[in-house]
Amino acid sequence: PAGPTPASEAPAPPALWIPALRDTAVVAAALSLFAAADAWYGLTGLRLAAVVSIVDGVLVGALVTALIHEWGHYAGARWAGAIAPLGKPSSLPLFVFDMEKNEPSQFQAMSVGGNLAHWLVFALLFAALPLATPGQVAIVAASFGFAVFASQVEFPVIRRVADGMKPLESLARIAVPDLKTSLGRKALAGAGAGLVLSLFL
Repeated sequence: PAGPTPASEAPAPPALWIPALRDTAVVAAALSLFAAADAWYGLTGLRLAAVVSIVDGVLVGALVTALIHEWGHYAGARWAGAIAPLGKPSSLPLFVFDMEKNEPSQFQAMSVGGNLAHWLVFALLFAALPLATPGQVAIVAASFGFAVFASQVEFPVIRRVADGMKPLESLARIAVPDLKTSLGRKALAGAGAGLVLSLFL
């Protein structure tokens, strides 16, 4: 059998522009679909158009915020000089953070970067949209809901590491007592937060 691939022959990580172009295209396409649905409602006032624009707003708001959240993690890792090679362009996650070789401070920078990014997306959408249609309210509320969900998951991890816990140990606490139940509750809380916000917009 063939031996291990020498380091010099190991496949190089993809160039940064490849995933950047991919995700830019995804965001542009998603926002374009939302804009079309929102314009349809604005021009016709049809109930069907309102429903479609709300559904699009929820999906696009969550998708765009999640994508920028991941890029925020990557930017934080790179800013801290962490070992975080990009993953395959056709797969998730965006990058691989080396938990063994990176320092806790680099983990913190990576973690905070993602949280800053998703709150920035929410702030930009809130400031940029007039919130004059149901779809516009939906996209902002969905972005807020994702931000609440992600911060609920990650802020405790960040706090525990700041208190001296090792990053891997802090991450493992997310799965206690049950990962699916824990994430499910936080997702419901995020969705609820988005719904409540939509009532005030």
